Amino acid sequence: MLMDEPLVAGGLAISGLFDLEPIRLCYLNDKLGLDAEETRRNSPLLNLPARAAKLIIAYGSDELPELKRQSNEFAAAWSGRGLPGEIIEVAGCHHYAVLEQLARPDGLLAKMLASVAAD
Repeated sequence: MLMDEPLVAGGLAISGLFDLEPIRLCYLNDKLGLDAEETRRNSPLLNLPARAAKLIIAYGSDELPELKRQSNEFAAAWSGRGLPGEIIEVAGCHHYAVLEQLARPDGLLAKMLASVAAD
């Protein structure tokens, strides 16, 4: 949501929820209490910037189907808006294991983040 800030050089979104409407419509909202306006306001998919730094959208191949769907839908909307970025499916990783790719210096996500920082 801050990718259009001038001081942001790039970003890495990992296994994100980019549209909160499915959460608002399920049992998870019993605790969250999101209303329609909060859901719209806090859903990155519905608030794409006019311009932005490069964004890498990553998710694990063993993620839940909803996280895969949301990542792919957001990447399509991002690139459809002409914003710079790419999507990466990290093979053999579930929701938590994908973060290990960021923690390891030789991990795919650590390398991708370093490339964004170098641009």
